[in-house]
Amino acid sequence: MKTQTIEKIIQAFLPLVERDFEIGRQEYQKRWAKVQKAMAAKGYDLAYACGSELDRSDAAWLAGIFDPIIERYGVLIPAKGRPVVTAGSEGGHVIENCLEASGAGVAILREFQLSDEDYRFAKFGSLEEVVGSLVPYKPGKAVKIAVFSSGQFIPHDHVIMLQGRFGSDNVIFDTDLLRRIKYEKSAVELRLIGMANIIADAAFLGMLAVLKPGLRELDVAAAADYVMKRLGAGRTGFPTIVTSGSRGRSVIGPATNRVIKKGEFVSLGVSPTFNGYHGIMRRTVKAGAAWTGSERKFMNALEGLYHSVIKAAVEAARSGRPSSFIDQKGKAYLAKTKLADKHGRRLTPREPYTFIHNTGCSECQEGFGAVTPYTDEPLGKSVALMIDVAFMGFDEKKDLVFPIEYAVIEDSFWKKGREIGVYNQMPLCVQDFVGKDIVKIPKNRTNPYYRLFK
Repeated sequence: MKTQTIEKIIQAFLPLVERDFEIGRQEYQKRWAKVQKAMAAKGYDLAYACGSELDRSDAAWLAGIFDPIIERYGVLIPAKGRPVVTAGSEGGHVIENCLEASGAGVAILREFQLSDEDYRFAKFGSLEEVVGSLVPYKPGKAVKIAVFSSGQFIPHDHVIMLQGRFGSDNVIFDTDLLRRIKYEKSAVELRLIGMANIIADAAFLGMLAVLKPGLRELDVAAAADYVMKRLGAGRTGFPTIVTSGSRGRSVIGPATNRVIKKGEFVSLGVSPTFNGYHGIMRRTVKAGAAWTGSERKFMNALEGLYHSVIKAAVEAARSGRPSSFIDQKGKAYLAKTKLADKHGRRLTPREPYTFIHNTGCSECQEGFGAVTPYTDEPLGKSVALMIDVAFMGFDEKKDLVFPIEYAVIEDSFWKKGREIGVYNQMPLCVQDFVGKDIVKIPKNRTNPYYRLFK
């Protein structure tokens, strides 16, 4: 490992990260007021969002729960007053610590404990008791409950309890309400995401510096993970990605003990979580060898797709066009992009997913804000998004028809009014950075769409 280079990267980026900068109590109170105003407009008396390690964005935004541990948990939002977080007895210790920032209440419930543990000194309440304290029963008055969580995530017995107490017709799944509110970001949120992306650039330089044939994927990931923690990223949006050779087909596969071979393409990805908010950096490079002519054409075509999509986003922001305009421009670029496959045919490489998705208290699981062919609304006024363009080198029959299994370029960008800027400074092509002791991104190589968010 290039320990000296890694340390120089850390020291170069440390002054750029304000490690004590975080969401304050006043902002949480503003969030609750926005949600409660929207609830009142729909006649909701109570709202419920459930969370876990997998679906932590809603509760993180509502109450500052950035470090869920072990059990599931939830947030109950009354029509007035502060929310109450429901937690298990073990993870509840961590959650109580998280809530110091937001000031939300907490209730330890047996429904959330680990299934077969015996917590002798824990004092449990029940979800029904907490709901009853927030929404007192009044004979003859119907009480409307909004469920903010997707049916994929909320425990079935919680829904049954709410329906049994208030009636099935009065328990409404309204996932759109919260998702739309938290789609629009405050200036504090946009700055936090900016810092997360500073860390992402630094961690990625660490991976590029150590990457060489003969290393295991996990060895490369370790460099990024170390840099991220040293710069203040407590966790990640996904396990650090290092997929070499045929493992590229996994698209977002975590690093393994596989040994990287000379001449293999390696897709790398990091998503540092800085004080609850996520950054991103993903690129694909070749280990220990230069690109061939066909490989270069493949990678250049991918860069062309990035340029088309980000330029379309800039145009859409300035003109107020529907965000589907961005998708149309990307698809138009693909329609005219034809590369020779190994059989001599002229084909368009397949792209696996939407070009742009929302981000915030998760890397991509915000539930609203992706740019698709069907999004007729313009981009939000004040938002953070991720541009994620990729090519798969195999066809629908899983046959490898292009020289690279999978290649990706992913960055994060901000939009404020009519202005857009990419958070990341990393250039689109980083092949010449592989194995080099680069501790800062050279100014003449900075991403052409980079703009500092102020």
